[in-house]
Amino acid sequence: MKAGLETLAPGVTERAELKDSSLISPQGWALGMAPPHGGGHHYDVVAFPEVDVRPGAGFQDGLACFVDCAVAASGDPRHAANAWVQTSGACLLELLDRRGRFADHVGPDHARGVPGWHMIASGEVGYGLDDAETRRLQKALHEANVLHQLAGPLSTDLESPYFNGVKLFYGGAPGTMQSEIRVNGERHEAASAAMAALNLPEPAVFTAVRVFALLLPMSPDGGEPAYRSATELILNLEDNDNLEDNDLSAAESEQADGHCHGADCDCGGRLDPEHPGFALPMPYLVEELSTEERERRVRVDTGAMMVVDGIGNFLKVRLPIKLEDGRTLVYLAWVYLEAPVMEKFVKHVHASTLPGHRFQGLFCNAIGPWGEDLLRAPVTLEGRSPTTPGSVGIPEVVDTSHRTLKKVLRNRWPAEVVLGAKDPRLRTD
Repeated sequence: MKAGLETLAPGVTERAELKDSSLISPQGWALGMAPPHGGGHHYDVVAFPEVDVRPGAGFQDGLACFVDCAVAASGDPRHAANAWVQTSGACLLELLDRRGRFADHVGPDHARGVPGWHMIASGEVGYGLDDAETRRLQKALHEANVLHQLAGPLSTDLESPYFNGVKLFYGGAPGTMQSEIRVNGERHEAASAAMAALNLPEPAVFTAVRVFALLLPMSPDGGEPAYRSATELILNLEDNDNLEDNDLSAAESEQADGHCHGADCDCGGRLDPEHPGFALPMPYLVEELSTEERERRVRVDTGAMMVVDGIGNFLKVRLPIKLEDGRTLVYLAWVYLEAPVMEKFVKHVHASTLPGHRFQGLFCNAIGPWGEDLLRAPVTLEGRSPTTPGSVGIPEVVDTSHRTLKKVLRNRWPAEVVLGAKDPRLRTD
């Protein structure tokens, strides 16, 4: 399966590790395989589109997943793997990529759609003893438009709030043709019986065709489907009018010297020596990428949030540093957030309950004289009230268990040590 996915999407399995019966990618997805059953030719594959890939995390309870059983009709498990990759695997890749490169996106109002659901569907993948017969059955299954025709009985059992895996299987030997629909790994009796009643043509020789689809709930406003990943929540947040304020538009207010006017600074666009602040343009790990790699991996960049394929979700936060002269230097830096944490953060934003909300992250910038020692420092963040009515306050680093960062937060520091020549008090222009 790893080789098949790599063939379909070069680079997708880069640095993915095989552990026992699992394949775990550092890009945040994983596959698990149950022991073979059904005479040793049936393989249940569980796909996890979003997992915590930090060292030692392992699989976590409650992860959203979908299941598919791939059959090695020839007895060769590689044939089962290929069938899975071209159907369920294609849907997994499309769920992660969402650009229509691996599977089709079908809306609820489309002639092939399922009302109320957004569908990601593979093509009809067939195999058998005769190529012409395989193509005939593929065409028959496509023209039958099964998922649309059977939307009624199917919809009542689509229970997952994230995505529901639906497999269609059709074929067999002459006289023993089977029609089966499975929903989230379980045979759906009513839908399977309804599919059999469609009178699909019987094969002349052994032939089988399979299709896999993911059905995702539509958003209440009829917009983008309710993807599990926090990525889509961030995309929604990107379009939120409340983000067009000084609090969360530091990237726009950053000057060539790195001074930030979004850090509680009332300088009216001028460098304020009494309120020094610096906005860091991106997390350290993203900055280390080449320009080409950055353009390829950065999926979302709002100036306040970033989603980077294979690296993670990042949020811009305030790091206040007290100076001995009574000033407070503010860095707008970046933290890494696990997807569920980011998802909860976004919900608080939309519910206007962010102030006071505390959550955890990992610090992602090298700062001042402490440099790279601060990277990956665990931090506690707290939502803040906005400085401008109707805006969204930037969360602030309020605590840490990291020895050096704890000193950065709690101690007062000489301006000449922390700011050096960047101290705006030293400027005469």
